[in-house]
Amino acid sequence: MAKRRSRGEGTIFLDKSSGLWVAEITLPNGKKRRKYSKTQTVVKEWLLAQRNALKQGLLVESEKVTVSQFLDCYFTDVASHTVRPKTLESYEYIIRMHIKPEIGPIKLSALRPDHLQKLYSDKLNSGLSRRTVQYIHSVMHKSLDQALRWGLVQRNVADLVDAPSVKRKALNVWSVEQTKKFLDTVKDRRFYPIYVIAISCGMREGEILGLHYEDVDFENGLIHVRHAIQYLLGKGLVLTEPKTEKARRSIKMPDITLQALRQHYDKQKRNQGFIFITGNNTPISPRNLVRDFKSVLAETGLPDIRFYDLRHLCATLHLMAGTHPKTVQSLLGHSQINLTLDTYSHMLPVLEEEAAEKMNSILT
Repeated sequence: MAKRRSRGEGTIFLDKSSGLWVAEITLPNGKKRRKYSKTQTVVKEWLLAQRNALKQGLLVESEKVTVSQFLDCYFTDVASHTVRPKTLESYEYIIRMHIKPEIGPIKLSALRPDHLQKLYSDKLNSGLSRRTVQYIHSVMHKSLDQALRWGLVQRNVADLVDAPSVKRKALNVWSVEQTKKFLDTVKDRRFYPIYVIAISCGMREGEILGLHYEDVDFENGLIHVRHAIQYLLGKGLVLTEPKTEKARRSIKMPDITLQALRQHYDKQKRNQGFIFITGNNTPISPRNLVRDFKSVLAETGLPDIRFYDLRHLCATLHLMAGTHPKTVQSLLGHSQINLTLDTYSHMLPVLEEEAAEKMNSILT
């Protein structure tokens, strides 16, 4: 005699009358839920999501679960294990400050598109930036996707709401002459090799500050990006993984960078641990690096840009020199070539003009 399945375990079978696959799960209160699909894979994934939600206590009285209660569960059981620490910190802030106070008490099953649209409108009218409101939408969309997979909602209402668009700001980078002036100014400063790496290799500040000596191959002139330093509230500096899988990359150093690192290596007289450290042998804080960077700009009178803009400067200089965009994508660790092309579209007219000149020289 076949063993009877317990409640919450669920089952999958083929409905011969309709030809559809069916997943069925029985809740502790005796009620049943079903999912129909043409493919077995879809109902399997649904059943697995239902089991997980049942373990977390969300399915028993799902009609009573509020947006606030669901977001707490999503943050603890999903986001905390799937996003980077700094991103998780921003999720917590967005949920606590902007989402829960407005729509937290609403029952998740009763959440409508107009609730979200009013939330976004109210935030914009209060003076919140379009970028922040767009981020609120992003958090809601991602969390409601999870609610849909768990079977807590019938649709993702964020799909039916228009998030505010954000105009891409023109990149603010220096000219070649201004870049040389900056490097000449900082040549004898403590952070000189950091600035050289940022400009010549396009690495993020956290990636540079997270470099260990074992990440640098002096013989072959390579930097292997394997870590990043981030500052988290309540935790201080933490060592994390690179931003994405593409961000875990190897970068060929130009001679100026290799020489700067060799000189730094000779001064340090050590070959392990973090490359860039404070007098107390601790990693350098991104805040202190930015503070030094801004002081140099004030001293030299150079246009005021962000430290992150040195990464854009690197890409711009490469494209000006004729480096293929695919190579620039790999250098920066972008996940897709479209991201590289969209970000540096201001260089396209220059590249098109060069391409036209090359074609003219070929044909004439």
